[in-house]
Amino acid sequence: MTSQWDDHPAIMAVGVVDGTSETIFQTLLSLGPSRSEWDFCFYQGSVVEHLDGHTDIIHKQLYSDWLPWGMKRRDFSLRRYWRREDDGTYGGGYVISPIDNGKQSVVKHMLAVDWKSWRSYVKPSLARSITVKMLGRISGELSRSARLTQNEDGVFGDSSLRENEMFKDTANEERDKFPSERSSLVDLDEFFDVPEPSDNDNLDDSWTSDFDLDTCCQSSPHATCNPPCCYGTTLPTDPSCDLPCSWTTTDPSTFLIRGKTYLDDQKKVKAKGTLMEMVAADWLKSDKREDDLGSRPGGIVQVPGSTTYSLVLYYMMSTPIEEHPLLVSFVNGDDAYRNSRFKLIPYISKGSWIVKQSVGKKACLIGQALEINYFRGKNYIELGVDIGSSTVARGVVSLVLGYLNKLVIEMAFLIQANTEEELPEYLLGTCRFNHLDASKAISIIP
Repeated sequence: MTSQWDDHPAIMAVGVVDGTSETIFQTLLSLGPSRSEWDFCFYQGSVVEHLDGHTDIIHKQLYSDWLPWGMKRRDFSLRRYWRREDDGTYGGGYVISPIDNGKQSVVKHMLAVDWKSWRSYVKPSLARSITVKMLGRISGELSRSARLTQNEDGVFGDSSLRENEMFKDTANEERDKFPSERSSLVDLDEFFDVPEPSDNDNLDDSWTSDFDLDTCCQSSPHATCNPPCCYGTTLPTDPSCDLPCSWTTTDPSTFLIRGKTYLDDQKKVKAKGTLMEMVAADWLKSDKREDDLGSRPGGIVQVPGSTTYSLVLYYMMSTPIEEHPLLVSFVNGDDAYRNSRFKLIPYISKGSWIVKQSVGKKACLIGQALEINYFRGKNYIELGVDIGSSTVARGVVSLVLGYLNKLVIEMAFLIQANTEEELPEYLLGTCRFNHLDASKAISIIP
């Protein structure tokens, strides 16, 4: 998985390591002689200063025999901060998540290095290969070493880990630029949906909502609803948020949007309401990607894999669309325009610290990171967000899928306002999903 830190590729390695998260944490923290058993880059290191119970400054020296010709052995200083979650997960530059009842752990590490500071010129392809080589430490070498108990200088057993490895002279300036766990998916990978000619230029623009769930099983060319699935009823609603694998709406004030004076002061304000009302949701699975669930207002977010999951959200309006010019422009615009305006604001209200920091609450133009398929009907528009269009998103979601039942996920959708006439922004709708369970997704029978 790759992203970009200025002009330098940031690459993530993921591996399954035999060992408990605690043992792996101690192994990664160790700066003693045994580190060289799995870290071929490492020559020697020491803790320079303990800042507090979970932060320190360390000094590391690397071997030069694995570096390209002309690069001498280098040393650098790093600031490390670590944290442990209640479920045994450690997070940060290294993210260690226990699986298989704690017998194994998924280890993820993202690394970005400006190799030009080590040599006057390095070709981009060579810089990338060096970074990839460093990430090879996550493979079998770490797995073998993690089985050992560490009791060396440089190991100290505090409660948690979050390690951010950066060069000493750029630690403060570049911290916000590094694609850390706080980055959203749109910062990690970019895709663009090429506009295609619309076949719907002559469609009726009447958007009066007389939507009824009784109509949810009508036929569609791409998806037929046969028992046991009846669209709009597969995911129950629970305003109390006590029922696992259920949905409700989110308080709009949870999300910040552009206010009337945004172009002057760059300030965002709390949303006061939504244009649309969420009326139903589906949690579906199929042996193929399900497109155009048509004839129903909604949006689709799909999780790729051997089994394809579809999270379907249905929204309706109680006012004529003509009263909302920005929405009219979005509905009638081409795909390029829609991709440049459709925004998602994510929020993890319940979950591990790592996931919360990874997702954040920053609004993103999702169409510039993921492929969105648009389907326009007589009185509806459907957005199909294909997470599989991004290698980064696909990899992240495949790891997270098994932890859905531990999360409460909240989202808001809106159309970005770019001019004074379009401001202030307004939310189209919100949603909240309580502890989704992949095993409870309803199969679609063609």
